[in-house]
Amino acid sequence: MGITGRSAKQPEYTTQKNHLLHSSIADGLAYSWTNATYNYDAADTILAVQNTSTTHNLHIDQIWCHGDTTTRVIVHATSEDGFTIAGTTVTGVNLNRASSNTAAATAKADETGNTQGNIIWAGSIPADNATPVAIGLGVILDLNDAIAVDFTDDGGEALVTIIGHYEIG
Repeated sequence: MGITGRSAKQPEYTTQKNHLLHSSIADGLAYSWTNATYNYDAADTILAVQNTSTTHNLHIDQIWCHGDTTTRVIVHATSEDGFTIAGTTVTGVNLNRASSNTAAATAKADETGNTQGNIIWAGSIPADNATPVAIGLGVILDLNDAIAVDFTDDGGEALVTIIGHYEIG
């Protein structure tokens, strides 16, 4: 069978995986953190994740938010000296279910230890709708850096999921 068309060469195809997928498959170093829903107050930090790895940076890939009321959301990063993350413990879930690696991070829901840092994203989410507020964010957390998500209005239920992966820093 002959080759027809403009070129006598067969096309070359490549597959490019995103960093999150590669980190999950190759290294077992991709995680998600999700808080248990709770009745939140205005200006609550719904979820904060702090990188505790001394060898890897934590790359934040996605943040999803849900609330029972329309609310303003503020995503901010902090690297305060002496910052102690406080609240209800949230365990990172390894996205590679065949991996036994655990996340080198401290995550807390209803977090109370941070001061609002550099605002990375701000906007509103509609009531009763899981909303991606930050996809392909590009935030990289070094040792002890944290990312946090605040809701500014009172509500009866709040859920935040932060998805990220580790790469050697």
